[in-house]
Amino acid sequence: MSRTDEQPLVTGAKSRKVTVKRAGWLALNIVVPASEVAGMARYTGRNLSRLWQRLREMTSGRGAGSYRPESWSQAVSDTGLPPERLARNFCISRWFWWSLMWVTGLPVVGFLMMLIAAGSSVSGTGWLRVGCVLLVMLLLAATGFVQALAVSYRLWQLIEKRVSEAEAGSFKAFLQETHWCRQVLSGGLF
Repeated sequence: MSRTDEQPLVTGAKSRKVTVKRAGWLALNIVVPASEVAGMARYTGRNLSRLWQRLREMTSGRGAGSYRPESWSQAVSDTGLPPERLARNFCISRWFWWSLMWVTGLPVVGFLMMLIAAGSSVSGTGWLRVGCVLLVMLLLAATGFVQALAVSYRLWQLIEKRVSEAEAGSFKAFLQETHWCRQVLSGGLF
């Protein structure tokens, strides 16, 4: 047998070997991740069901808005802290949320202006990436605003000594009697 007769057999065996290797590689890349995803789904499902059960146990007996103190003094005594300490805690909390709102909100304006200035030199995927980052930062800023509003409301209730409906301490009363937007945006300075 000559050397030329052996070459077609080697390339045929080689191509079969490559095809089998490719099929094995493809099967591993489909089967292994699928089994990993299934394992993670089982693990996550168990943990989520445990978490849901714990949440149900912790919140049983308490509906949304079921706590309604009769007076300001009862609400303060139920916290177990003196009013000065509560006011300090609310001020610290409002400062934290106010800081989060501005630290994440101001750069969004700057990034948006830079993006508009760059205009057509930014690719479509670049717009998408920057848009996603801006959206996340805006959501963080909105969270800071809402939380600062809630803390400002609680601080107003504490200072005005009005908690119940009879004392006109509702959220509607807070919104009507105060400049709530200015108060939240300024961190309570104005």
